[in-house]
Amino acid sequence: MSVQYFIELLGGLALFLYGMEMMSGGLELVAGDRLRVVIEKMTSNFFKAILVGAFVTAIIQSSSATTVMVVGFVNAGLMTIYQAVGIIMGANIGTTVTGQLVALNVSQIAPIIAFVGFLQNTFSSKKKIKYVGQAVMGLGFLFMGMEFMSKAMEPLREYPGFITLMTKFENPILGVLAGTTITAIIQSSSASLGILQAVANQGVIPLRSSMYIVFGFNIGTCITSVLSSIGSSKNARRTALVHVLFNIIGTIVFVLIAFFIPIDEIVKSFSRDVPAAQIANLHTLFNIATSVLLFPFSRKLADLSFKLIPGVDKEQEEMSLQFINKHIVKDASATFTDIRAEINRMLELINQNYKEAMALLYKFDEDIYDEIFHREQVINYLNKEISAFIIDSLGLSMNEEISAHFASYLRISRDLERIGDHSKNIADVAKLKSEEKMIFTDDAVKELDGLNNIILKMFDAIIGDIDSVGIVKQMRDSNEEIQKDVNIYRNNHMLRMRDKTCDPESGLIFEKTLTAMERISSYISNAAKFAI
Repeated sequence: MSVQYFIELLGGLALFLYGMEMMSGGLELVAGDRLRVVIEKMTSNFFKAILVGAFVTAIIQSSSATTVMVVGFVNAGLMTIYQAVGIIMGANIGTTVTGQLVALNVSQIAPIIAFVGFLQNTFSSKKKIKYVGQAVMGLGFLFMGMEFMSKAMEPLREYPGFITLMTKFENPILGVLAGTTITAIIQSSSASLGILQAVANQGVIPLRSSMYIVFGFNIGTCITSVLSSIGSSKNARRTALVHVLFNIIGTIVFVLIAFFIPIDEIVKSFSRDVPAAQIANLHTLFNIATSVLLFPFSRKLADLSFKLIPGVDKEQEEMSLQFINKHIVKDASATFTDIRAEINRMLELINQNYKEAMALLYKFDEDIYDEIFHREQVINYLNKEISAFIIDSLGLSMNEEISAHFASYLRISRDLERIGDHSKNIADVAKLKSEEKMIFTDDAVKELDGLNNIILKMFDAIIGDIDSVGIVKQMRDSNEEIQKDVNIYRNNHMLRMRDKTCDPESGLIFEKTLTAMERISSYISNAAKFAI
């Protein structure tokens, strides 16, 4: 095989891969974020999830892109693993459309297709038409790349060494390993399939050998979802594992069937006498049959992923009710005890956020800021869940006094969540102060320290003892002191601004900090009052 043929092969491969990427990217741009919404929303049952997975993948021509989106949704808690299994099965079906497109013998008009797409993409003023033009141009490049690869491989038909190598892939293990490795490197089963179709069109590899390589392609394509799950939550890693298990099990089943049933001959019987078409039909048969075969065991696949990756994430544990169990019905008094415990947990998180936010004012740390932001998400989650649980619990049999307690704690949960918001505001002020290299005057620092000491004492008094009658007066007195001091410090602040001993921009964030501390004090006092 001459160097010229090898260069043509590389050029054809580059054009083919570029065309596939351009087509997939154009189609994804045409669809926009609507496909993400479809995936997120239309997965209420398993059968619908399969249809969504197949439809979305057929549109964007990339099962890898679909599974990566699914891993992201599971990681964000927008989708369960059980919903993800259906989409993964559907994605494997949808990805077969690319192979069928490649099998079409339109190489003679491929340059015309590319040119039409170029005109659309270049001269259209409408974004949708430009994106469609990009996809059409990519399709033309794809077919042109296929033609270059096929011509470059013509000499291989006369090369005994290459023919001998291709026949070795009739060994199932070697064939599957080859397919897995190629796709793991390229990270696209559709691209791998297209390359195999180009080789097969030259008659140098029989369908029997291609069959095992195609099985391997389906395992290799899992590499993208596996890579996307690294560093994610356990549920995201479980989703990627389900993708791997699905394709490995399907491959094992088909390899075993191939020992007893001539799958390659069956495919030939309903396919055109074109190797590329036969490979495309084999790929379609494998993915549809595997989905049908494993459909009844979909939940078992998800359950198996939990056994292979046990435990829960710290984040997942935090984003849950630790004292309230919605599935166990208790009497009103026991239910209220659980609510009180969950409220105290929420209060401790808020206290921690407040302390760390104030510390950031003097020494900013990006990691601590991120922890505050995450903790604020947990606080918001708890407020939402506690409030919903209290409302549901009002239907329990209870007297007026207990009913009043439930109503009060509904208000307390809301007030505590607002304390969390204002603590986060202080952290944001600290971030801005650090980024803009602003400083507070010594007098401003002393004033903030004085307010901070009072608020810390308020937190210490209320945590674990929120409904103690004795702390209500203490909270009210402390809050009044805060309000009085804040008014004094605002006047002092205006004098510093007038005398130009305080930078105006620093003065602005000092004022925001005063406002946040003033409101935090009021909400702590309110929480103690409503608890009684």
